[in-house]
Amino acid sequence: MKKIKLFLILLIVIITPIYAYVGPGAGFAFLGSFFFIFVAFFLAIFNLLTFPVRTFIKFLKRVKILKNAKYKRVIIIGFDGIDYNLMNKFLKKDKGLNNFEKLSKDGTFSPLWSTEPPISPVAWSTFSTGVNPGKHNIFDFLTTDRRTYMPKLATSDILPPKRIIKLGKFAIPVSKPKIEWMRKSRSFWKIVSSKGIFSTVLRVPFTFPAEKFYGCMLSGLGTPDLRGSQGSFTFYSDGDKEGFDISEGVFEKLEKISENEYKAIIKGPGNPFLSGNPVLQTEFKLTINRENKSAVVKLGKEKIDLKQGDLSKWTRVEFKVGFIKISGIAQWVLESMDPVKLYLSPLNIDPASPSMPVSHPKIFSVYLTKMLGPFATLGMAEDTWALNERILSEEAFVQQVYNNQIEREKVFFDSFKKFKNGLIVQVFESTDRIQHMFWRYFKDSGSPADKPSKKEVVTNAVYNIYKTMDDFLGKLFKVMKKDDLLIVVSDHGFGPFNREFHLNSWLHKEGFLILKDGKIESDKWYADVDWSKSKAYGQGLNGIFLNMKGREKYGIVNNGKEAESIKNEIKEKLKKIVDPKTNKLVFKAVYKREEIYKGAYTQNAPDIVVGYNVGCRVSWESAVNYVGNKIFSDNIRMWSGDHAFTRDQIPGILFCNRKINNLSPSLVDISPTVLSVFGIKKKPFIEGKDLGVN
Repeated sequence: MKKIKLFLILLIVIITPIYAYVGPGAGFAFLGSFFFIFVAFFLAIFNLLTFPVRTFIKFLKRVKILKNAKYKRVIIIGFDGIDYNLMNKFLKKDKGLNNFEKLSKDGTFSPLWSTEPPISPVAWSTFSTGVNPGKHNIFDFLTTDRRTYMPKLATSDILPPKRIIKLGKFAIPVSKPKIEWMRKSRSFWKIVSSKGIFSTVLRVPFTFPAEKFYGCMLSGLGTPDLRGSQGSFTFYSDGDKEGFDISEGVFEKLEKISENEYKAIIKGPGNPFLSGNPVLQTEFKLTINRENKSAVVKLGKEKIDLKQGDLSKWTRVEFKVGFIKISGIAQWVLESMDPVKLYLSPLNIDPASPSMPVSHPKIFSVYLTKMLGPFATLGMAEDTWALNERILSEEAFVQQVYNNQIEREKVFFDSFKKFKNGLIVQVFESTDRIQHMFWRYFKDSGSPADKPSKKEVVTNAVYNIYKTMDDFLGKLFKVMKKDDLLIVVSDHGFGPFNREFHLNSWLHKEGFLILKDGKIESDKWYADVDWSKSKAYGQGLNGIFLNMKGREKYGIVNNGKEAESIKNEIKEKLKKIVDPKTNKLVFKAVYKREEIYKGAYTQNAPDIVVGYNVGCRVSWESAVNYVGNKIFSDNIRMWSGDHAFTRDQIPGILFCNRKINNLSPSLVDISPTVLSVFGIKKKPFIEGKDLGVN
C-alpha cells in the first residue's frame, strides 16, 4: 500500500502559469511513473546490500582527511543580502551588534564581492561551486525558452512524461518525467562528502531538487509550493474581485451561508489522471465573530482559531486523488471583517509527507517534523507578493518572517547537536526579505512608496533583522568549540529601488523590438510582438537576448558581424541613458556576455547583461514582458529595496572567527577555502582562491 501511495503521489501534476521573478517566481511541473518506482526499488536493494562496504570505505577516507585537516568542524552561515556598508555603519555607531563586533575584532570583517549580476541564483551558485556563471550555467532567476520567447526558471527544468495513455477522460502516464537540474559544476559539500566527511546543508538557495551526497539537505530558494509555483497565495473575500489589485495570487469568493458563516474552496495541484489536469480542490467553512474580531476555519476535522491580524498555526490541507491523499501545509490571516478579507499562504509541500524531493534523504524532513513540528518548505516562504498587493499587512508579514526564522533556527540547532565533525552550511533569508520590503522606511531612502505604519516593528524592521542575526550568532557561540572554524557570508548587499526602467518599452522605442501592425503596446508575455521583425528582447532582471537565427524560433539576426553590430549599438545607447527625474545615468555597466563570463555555458547567458545604478531597476512590467509607451516610472510597490545593480556598489559581508590573508575576498573563493581547510586538493575546474584562513 505504501508503494502504491508513493507511486500515485509522484503522479501528481502541478499546473500553474509561469510568473517572472519579481516576487514569487516561475511555475514547476513534477510527476513520476512506474518506471521511477521500479528503478528506485532495485536501487534500494542494491544500496542495502552494499551499505557495509560503502560505510567502511567512507570511514577510511574520513580518518585520512580529518587527520590532516586544519579544522575538523567547519560552519558556514549565510545571511542573504546583508549589506557591507550598512553593517559597517551599524558597527561604527555601536548599535548593539555585539556578536558581529566580536567576530570583527577577534577575526575578520571584510566586504565580499558578489557576481555580475549580484542576484541570488547567480551568486549562491558561484558560492556553492567556486566558478563563474559561464561554468555553472545560472545567469538570472529566469532564462528564455527559445521556442516560445517565454521566461522559464533558470535553475531547473522539469518536463512531463512523453507517453500518456488516454482512455476517455482518463490520462495515464506510462513513461518517466525528465528532470534537469540546470546548475552545472560540483558543490563544495559534494566534494567534501565524497571524501567521507558528513555534510549538513540547510536552506542553501537553489538546491531543489535536493541532491544526493553523504549527508543531509533541506532545499532552499527555488523549492516550489504544492501547486508548482514559486509561491501563490489565495485571497478570500465577500467583496468583488474587481475591488482588489491581485495579479500574482488566486482570488476566491466567500459564499455566504448565513449572517456570519461562509464557505469557499482551496485549489490544489492538478489531477494527473484526467485529461486537462483539472485542479484538485477541498472545501472549508469560515465562521466570523465580529464582536471579538476573530473567526474559526473548519477544514475537514480540523478547526483553526483566527484572531484578526495574527498569523495562524500551520494547517494541514489535503486533496484526494481516488483513495490517496496529497497534503500541503498553510497558514491563515484574518485581515479584516467588513469586508471579510482572509489570506491563505501558499500551500507548502508537507515536510511530514513530502510529494516532491525537498530533503535528502526523504526521511530527513519527516524526522524534523516529528521532532520539531511543521515548518515552511517553500523556497520563498515569506510572502513578499501578498504584501506588495496589500493583501497581507506589514505587521503580519513581519510575523511571518520571524516565524520562519524561528523554525529554521530550530532545525539548525537540532542538526548542530549531532554535529561531531565535518561540515554544516545554513543560509537564512530573512534579511533579504525584510530589506526588499522595508528599505523605504530609511529616512534617506528617497522611496516614493507608501510608508503607512508607525509601529517600530515595521519602521525599524531592517535594523531589527540584523539584530536578530546577531542574536543567532550569540546562540551559536555558546555551542561552538574553540577549535571550530566559522565563516559568515552574504551573497550581495542592498540599495534603494525607487525608479523603474521599462527595458522592453525602450527596446521597442529604439526599433529593436517590433509590435504587430496597428499595435502601440503589448500585453504581458510579449502577446503582440512581431518576432519576424524584432532583433532583441529583454528577459529576467538583467538580461537582453538577440533574436538569433537558428537559435530563437523566429530568429532574424545573423551570427557574426550583424549580431556584434546590434550588441554594440544597444550597449552604447544604454550607457548614455539618463533618468530625467534624477539626472543620473541609469546603467553603471553594460556588458556583452563574453566580457564577464568564461566557460562552456557562456552561450546560454543573455547576449547583453545590464548593471543598473543603485536606485533604478528593471520595471515590474518589463519583468513580465509587457511592452508599453513609458520608459521611466516611480516604483510605488512595497518592494522598495533591491540588488539587481552591479557588485561594486553593493558588496556583501565576510566574517570569520580567524584571520584571513586575502585582502579582496569574493564568493567564488568560499568553495576552495573550505576544501583547503579540510586538506582536500582544489579541483582543476574551481576558479576561486583559498582565502588563507589562519
